[in-house]
Amino acid sequence: MNWQKLFSVILLFCFALLLSLFLRYQIPAFERLELDTIDWRFAWRGVEPVEDSPIVLVVIDDYSFEALPERWPYPRSYYAHLIENLTRAGAAVIGLDLIFDVTDRYGPEKDAALAAAIRESGRVVLARKLEIDSRLQSYRFLVEPIPLLKEAAGDRLGLVSIESDRDGIYRRYPVYQPHNREKLFSFVIELIDHYHGEGSRLDTLFSEKHLKLGAFEIPFYDAANLLIDFAGPAGTFPQYSFASVIDDERLDLGEKHDLDYFSENLLPDEVFKGKIVLVGSTVAELHDNFPTPFLEYRGTPKEMPGVEILANAARTIYTQSFFRKPSFALTLALTATLMLLIFILCFITPTSLSSAITLGLATLITLAQFLLFSRLRVVGELFLPVMGVFLAFVSANLYQFVLTQREKRKIMGAFQQYVPAKVIKELLANPEKLTLGGEERYMTVLFSDLANFTSIAESMTPTALVKLINEYLSEMTDIILHYDGIIDKYEGDAIMAEFGAPVHYPDHALKACYAALDMQRRLKTLSREWRRQGRPVLTCRTGVNSGNMIVGNMGSAKVFDYTVIGDEVNLAARLEGANKTFGTANMISESTFNEVKEAMITRPIDLIVVKGRQKPVQVFELLARKDEEIDELVKKLLPIYRDGVHYYHHRKWELAAESFRLCLKMVPEDGPSRQYLKRVLEYAKNPPPEDWDGVYALKSK
Repeated sequence: MNWQKLFSVILLFCFALLLSLFLRYQIPAFERLELDTIDWRFAWRGVEPVEDSPIVLVVIDDYSFEALPERWPYPRSYYAHLIENLTRAGAAVIGLDLIFDVTDRYGPEKDAALAAAIRESGRVVLARKLEIDSRLQSYRFLVEPIPLLKEAAGDRLGLVSIESDRDGIYRRYPVYQPHNREKLFSFVIELIDHYHGEGSRLDTLFSEKHLKLGAFEIPFYDAANLLIDFAGPAGTFPQYSFASVIDDERLDLGEKHDLDYFSENLLPDEVFKGKIVLVGSTVAELHDNFPTPFLEYRGTPKEMPGVEILANAARTIYTQSFFRKPSFALTLALTATLMLLIFILCFITPTSLSSAITLGLATLITLAQFLLFSRLRVVGELFLPVMGVFLAFVSANLYQFVLTQREKRKIMGAFQQYVPAKVIKELLANPEKLTLGGEERYMTVLFSDLANFTSIAESMTPTALVKLINEYLSEMTDIILHYDGIIDKYEGDAIMAEFGAPVHYPDHALKACYAALDMQRRLKTLSREWRRQGRPVLTCRTGVNSGNMIVGNMGSAKVFDYTVIGDEVNLAARLEGANKTFGTANMISESTFNEVKEAMITRPIDLIVVKGRQKPVQVFELLARKDEEIDELVKKLLPIYRDGVHYYHHRKWELAAESFRLCLKMVPEDGPSRQYLKRVLEYAKNPPPEDWDGVYALKSK
């Protein structure tokens, strides 16, 4: 590579890297895609147990709406009674995910009762939130409980305000939020702090990367946020109905009761003892449910109640299951290294290999990121390196494509009208093959021809005939190409195709047989349609042979054709014609049979000598794939037919005739049985000589 090309490659590499960065960080759609990959990683990791955290939920659910006499919003005395019962039950901390910012509509005595319960319990954390001023979008004002309740809670106040990511999914939780030059702690931080008996801010240390709170060190995922380690979809945490907990008879404080809501016991023994109890709503009409990474986990989308999002955040801090992400510098260095690797490989390896390596590398990056997420809780960039390696692959190959385009255009222009598309591709990959000559190769040839075409042609106008033949040839060609065959030539209604060239593949005989069967099947479907349209019905015969033949460019120095020649090619053509003698549709040679016998249902036809050849060849009828169902009568006919052939070759004419008569009784139109019965009856009258070898000589092509 000269210096000019090297400079061009370097510029192209830098462009691909910059384009990757631009797409990732400047195009919202790609940013949302990166966020989606976090959800995919959660789904791949699956649900985790929550027994490792002391968190339970008391939820204002549909049952509470139906069971409680008062309508929403409930009187504060309900919450006072809830706190009393949870305190008696031994709850360590009680968090109310409810904003009591206005006086109780049932009267100030209800507020007083709640304040007294909060004060007496000494373990209740109340919620407050920051809301955006509708007039000043950049300003947020603080919404707090009424002074009476705030005074009762003391310093046990926490922010429940959280914001979604740009795609509307809630994944992050703020550890604290600034307000009026003050750092206000989140609701969950207050819960954890008081659960461990700290209740003080004297040992709180802030930094750009983490918060140290007593014995806890909370690393930030980004900008004072942590990425919540969601345990699973909505309903993962144990939940108990609000209505049941404030019902003294249903709160188990030592005595068991027969209940009808939660299995045998509504509230198990010591369910709240020593626990962090979060109280909030799960009722959809209260609009406190939000989409999370597990929104569409295994079925119908289900949003998560806000109180359960808080529970997941609390579990994340309590279990120290924090997610971290590599620095941008490390991500950029990794991406650039992988892109450079792909660039180099594209210039020193074939495109097929470099594309496989690129795909493999992208898969490896994806798998590595998923494993890092689930095993080490590292959230690395997925889109940037994957997009980078693909852009590197595309850029490098585009550069090489531009350099060689002129030569390829010349080849395409010269030969695309005369040779099959696969031959053109081979010539584009290997221009040195544009010379006369060929190579000997073991491959398979298929010949196909229509039966009674002459009489059909006489009954149609030239225009209608051409339309019918073109439709037939188009359908048959598609099938041949589907199985990697190439069309060597058309001769009227006849097709010659080869399998295993110009690019060799070992299962060429099998693919040729697949094509022959599918051609017959497709022609039957077309014939039904043509019959309904009042058009002639066509039937075709195919001959397939495998062997050594010469393949390559044949002709003069100026005009040549990519084709195959040889005795084995001629045999395939003769086998197609031999179908007429035996009344078969698909005939294959012994060499093809040996290649496909494990995958195909066949039956022996005869040992024949075709016209123009001295050496006999065993031929078989190709019936179906072994993994396909065949007609029950045909299935029963085959062993009887084989017995008849056996008797025939052992000169047991009467037994052979009996077998073939039985075959024709089962399938009257069976051509091979009819042919054999005719011969057997003749040999019964005029036996062949003693040195008869069973070979049948065909008298026509």
